[in-house]
Amino acid sequence: MPGKLKAKIVAGRHLPVMDRASDLTDAFVEVKFGNTTFKTDVYPKSLNPQWNSEWFKFEVDDEDLQDEPLQITVLDHDTYSANDAIGKVYIDIDPLLCSEAATVISGWLPIYDTIHGIRGEINVLVKVDLFNDLNRFRQSSCGVKFFCTTSIPRCYRAIMVHGFVEELVVNEDPEYQWIDRIRTPRASNEARQRLLFLMSGELQRKIGLKVLEMGGNAVVGYLQCFDLEGESGLVVRAIGTACTLEKISTFPATATYPSNSSPSKDMKDTEVHLSSCPVGHLCHFCMIPPSPFCVFQEYPFFTLTAFPPGFLLHVGGVVSARSVKLLDRIHNPDEPETRDAWWEEIRQEIKSHAKALGCHAVVGYSESTSICEEVCILSASGTAAILGSRFMQDGPLDAEHRFEEVVSPGCGFCHIPYDELNIPFPAQLTYCYCCRHYKVPDVLFTTIDLPTEANVTGKGCLIQARLCRTKKKAQGEGNATAISNLLPFLEYELHTQLMNKLKLRGMNALFGLRIQISVGETMLLGLASATGVYLTPYCLVLFNWQVAVTAVAMSFDKEQTLENGKQSGEKTLIKDEQLQFNLELNAMSGIFHPPPSFLSSLSLFPSLSLLLSTASSMEKASPLPEGRSRSLRSNRSYSGSSVAVVKMTPLSFIPGAKIIKYLGIINMFFIRETTSLREEGGVSGFLHTFIAEVFAMVRAHVAALGGNAVVSYSMKECVFMENPNKNQAQCLINVSGDAVIFVRESELELTSVQPQSVDDSAPAWTDF
Repeated sequence: MPGKLKAKIVAGRHLPVMDRASDLTDAFVEVKFGNTTFKTDVYPKSLNPQWNSEWFKFEVDDEDLQDEPLQITVLDHDTYSANDAIGKVYIDIDPLLCSEAATVISGWLPIYDTIHGIRGEINVLVKVDLFNDLNRFRQSSCGVKFFCTTSIPRCYRAIMVHGFVEELVVNEDPEYQWIDRIRTPRASNEARQRLLFLMSGELQRKIGLKVLEMGGNAVVGYLQCFDLEGESGLVVRAIGTACTLEKISTFPATATYPSNSSPSKDMKDTEVHLSSCPVGHLCHFCMIPPSPFCVFQEYPFFTLTAFPPGFLLHVGGVVSARSVKLLDRIHNPDEPETRDAWWEEIRQEIKSHAKALGCHAVVGYSESTSICEEVCILSASGTAAILGSRFMQDGPLDAEHRFEEVVSPGCGFCHIPYDELNIPFPAQLTYCYCCRHYKVPDVLFTTIDLPTEANVTGKGCLIQARLCRTKKKAQGEGNATAISNLLPFLEYELHTQLMNKLKLRGMNALFGLRIQISVGETMLLGLASATGVYLTPYCLVLFNWQVAVTAVAMSFDKEQTLENGKQSGEKTLIKDEQLQFNLELNAMSGIFHPPPSFLSSLSLFPSLSLLLSTASSMEKASPLPEGRSRSLRSNRSYSGSSVAVVKMTPLSFIPGAKIIKYLGIINMFFIRETTSLREEGGVSGFLHTFIAEVFAMVRAHVAALGGNAVVSYSMKECVFMENPNKNQAQCLINVSGDAVIFVRESELELTSVQPQSVDDSAPAWTDF
């Protein structure tokens, strides 16, 4: 399918001095896409050139538009020697290939050099004319939307959730090719950086093709990772959840259903298996009377961590698998089959763990690697769960909760999905405090976000566990064996730490659990982090309510005694100090929520009134109310001019604001190298400067798309290498997120929705 890419170079500013004699620069620009290159005229003797070039036009196939970035190189013209490179700009064209996203890329973009960092800015215009066709044999996936957010995007509804998609591509790493021995550091870094962009585009295109085959039009929870395997190659992997999304209009409208609204082929071909249901438990999935066994569809993995009410029926707990591999055992480093087989083994193990918990799906699924020399640790984790079948086949899912009528009770997802008589591990079970009919475990670990319908008492907090274990320095199979022997104990101790810290805080559930394993020559590190909360349906509540009921009984008894005056003061004396201690203990743990009748009796206990009024003010944990968040300024002033500030947040939403448009995924790669590490402030100064430049470039690219925020922002890769003896260091960073346009709710009420314009009078990248 043919397409036309058009680019125009307008101007540059704040360029570095390249001619020491005149303290100026003779700058020109090369615009390259694929094998075609255009050049602007040389603008002599200026640090702020005005090229105002003609439109450079590239006629290419649409698959090339997805694979290739637009490469803009700024150079200094030299008459008697080779032209000196000032820096480069890589522009991802993918956001322009979807009709609902951005239509033009326009603005000031930082000029980046892998040795010197940001070296001025360049003003560019980029447009795409795409001629769509319905060729079933096409190799492009233009039109498929990608979202980093792990929930249904705010201004979309999901008509259908198709399931898991994954892909990986392999290439030789330019850093380890023989030609690098005669390359300059800048040339080697640029070759590697360009290859990363190319592999990322190819991977995204292949993922999109799989989504189209499944009948979807979007990938939600898109996670892309890099494996730097040294001489074995460079691997780029991606996983996500294929969905069919529909844009939510400004006015309420009835959801439309696609003609192919049926389970995808992968689901139809999935093996149906038997799984034991809890005895006496009405199967929410099959909707049949209780029976020892029921039949249900086995769904694949889901990278989503947040779901509409009623989508998540039951949670079994965290399931994980790890494997240690030797990279030198790969038969053909250029082929992905071996690595595909590795990940398939891990996923099959995860499925078996989920099946043992009586679950048919894994949600909040993620994969990661840790590589040291020839040893690679593969890790995968998720949360075993039972999902509602009706949401997998038809019916729109959105963030507006259109299915309150089918939402299960708030305690439903806590109920065990497995048969307590046949569980393969010891567990302490008790009846749910809310419904008192089904059983719940004493502690729950999950990798998902806290469901909106969850009954929570008190507030959540960060729970972390850190562990470091030494290992003998070894090579090859001996090293892999040593790591394999350490891993199970490392993970067990991490879970033990989490359990102890959770109980010390009087909590019983972890959400958003992430465990990172890092391996070095002589060390093995583990870091686990999650959000701890107290789920009301769990058994520990009974103890706290026993304390509360005792206090109420004592207060009523004292009130009755004071009114009747039938007993002496000695017999009715209540130890206020002991009661206060019990209540303070419960208040500090964040798990005391007294009933109104108890609060009404506080007039008899003046010493406890202030304490319990504070304890009773703790509400259920929920996302920060959007309308009550602290207002952030949308722009700042520099030298008397207004500059649009691009917000950046790891959240999938912006408190106090409404996302009105998704402009596309931001997936950028940067390499920075220095030969003056000490002069730049050591490792700390070097990394701080580099990360600040990364923030600046991300903000500038989002502003060029017309956006004013990046949501679901994450830094998924940060590889640092140091040689103190040679005063050298190198760092590679990969960042991603969703570029969006948002408006404040207060502005939305007063004026019509209008995207914020970007002021070109001052650099957008200076705000960091």
